Amino acid sequence: MFLVVTIAVVVGFLVILAMKKTPPPLSHDQLAAGFGDAPGPPLSTLTLERFEALCVELLQELGLEIERSTRAGGREVEMLAVNAAPIVGGRYLVHGELLQAGEVVEAVQVLGLIDAVKGEGASKGVLMTNGFFSDEAAKASAGGPVELINGARLEELLRRFDIVPVTGDERYLMRDGDGA
Repeated sequence: MFLVVTIAVVVGFLVILAMKKTPPPLSHDQLAAGFGDAPGPPLSTLTLERFEALCVELLQELGLEIERSTRAGGREVEMLAVNAAPIVGGRYLVHGELLQAGEVVEAVQVLGLIDAVKGEGASKGVLMTNGFFSDEAAKASAGGPVELINGARLEELLRRFDIVPVTGDERYLMRDGDGA
């Protein structure tokens, strides 16, 4: 009897270890961007400082004025942006998540932003990332005053405003003539 229990425990641990080595399934966000075919998420080699600068520059190009910008953690940036235009203006709480390859923004981060938007009295929250959102994160944002911008969309917006020409094999992004 002792031998059977010992074998069952060992097999159970082996199954648990095998499960941890399997990557989680790709989210719809990752599949739509063709993530399974690429070596990593777009903008994956940015530093936090460069990511913050790109986010600030994009928001300014969109007509928003940055009231404050703080680093909220190891790879997080939070900004309060204001659009002074009548009727369509307001305060926007912008949260940036700099992800490493294989990571996704989870629902808890989206729900946290929704709560922060309500707490700040902001019109809307924007969650930008260089990576992707989990399916649960996309569901959590439905109906809330939040807009999600994944890495592919962020790169598209940066290109539209000519903030990000990527040249050659460089994976970091810079404006033409910008040496940083």
